[in-house]
Amino acid sequence: MKSALKWGSLCLVVYFVFLIIKLPAVHVFAQIQLPKEVRLSGITGTIWNGHAQRAQINGLPISNLEWNVSFLPLLLGQVSADVTAGNLRDKNQISLNAHVSATTNHIEAKNLLAYVPTDLVISLLPLPVPVQADGRFKVQLDEVYYQQGCQQFTGKGQWLNANFTGNAGVIDLGNFNADLSCENGAIVVDVKQPNSFGLTAKASIPANMKFKVSGRFKPDANLPAEVHQAAQFFGKPDAEGYYPIRF
Repeated sequence: MKSALKWGSLCLVVYFVFLIIKLPAVHVFAQIQLPKEVRLSGITGTIWNGHAQRAQINGLPISNLEWNVSFLPLLLGQVSADVTAGNLRDKNQISLNAHVSATTNHIEAKNLLAYVPTDLVISLLPLPVPVQADGRFKVQLDEVYYQQGCQQFTGKGQWLNANFTGNAGVIDLGNFNADLSCENGAIVVDVKQPNSFGLTAKASIPANMKFKVSGRFKPDANLPAEVHQAAQFFGKPDAEGYYPIRF
């Protein structure tokens, strides 16, 4: 009798472990409330190794989101996962690769590498004139810590192969570089010279995405006349020939 009870209990434990290991991700996400800025669809796989065909975060579309969750950190109340998304070779997709950890009150990431199509970013900016731009934004972060706002955000950002289409065709602008950090709970993007636009700017991006941008620029003399004409929509240049930027 005792032997039967022992084996029955063992089988029951194995059964529950099997259920947990094979727990479908779609059932779990149906029971939890994600932040309103996050939407997932086309969910397959398990909660440990899953896939979402489509995701949307703060209005940005992400495809082929995959995660691989570690079990042991869960014993300490922490979710730890390797996350990938998109296709690195497709310049029209957002791609992402990072190790992410999260608890109920904070999220952190290490060795994050992301590429974002330029047109998606441009669509979020309240520019005074319509701009058809191309290229990709590259974000490479060593460490991220977010708890009720940005606490740590260390890395670099680039606009690679920057260009836009004017009346005379495609105008190449080269690359733009920026330092990434935190300030008063907001992510800060600090664009540095040299670049073909003579651009120096600082963007502050708080959690509510109501960002502010301030800086100045002075297009290179070799750029087409239509670039210099478009610059006048930003206001009058200062004594050094720089146009102001205020968003």
